[in-house]
Amino acid sequence: AKTASVSMIWLVIAYFFHSAGELCLSPVGLSYVSKLSPKKFLGLLFGCWFCASAIANFIGGFLGSYIDRITEEHSMSYFFMIFAIVPGVTALLLIIFNPLLKKMMHGIN
Repeated sequence: AKTASVSMIWLVIAYFFHSAGELCLSPVGLSYVSKLSPKKFLGLLFGCWFCASAIANFIGGFLGSYIDRITEEHSMSYFFMIFAIVPGVTALLLIIFNPLLKKMMHGIN
């Protein structure tokens, strides 16, 4: 952004939480991929997992490129509200579909 300056401590805190989230999510996701996928497709599905992560990083960067346009029309808080609402809606959908996902796992924990 052209006019926004942020204290270094906020950047360190943000990187800490991003890294901690990645360290918590990645092993669990890879464990589920290894448990639930057919053995002959295991390598392919691991590749799909990492490809999905790469696509998500690309989309995040793409959406982040709109910060100047959004802050000119609205405000910076509106921009960050978008990044709070989307994960919130995703979490709500996962909670709603959790019984169906567990049923599809056929008792695998």
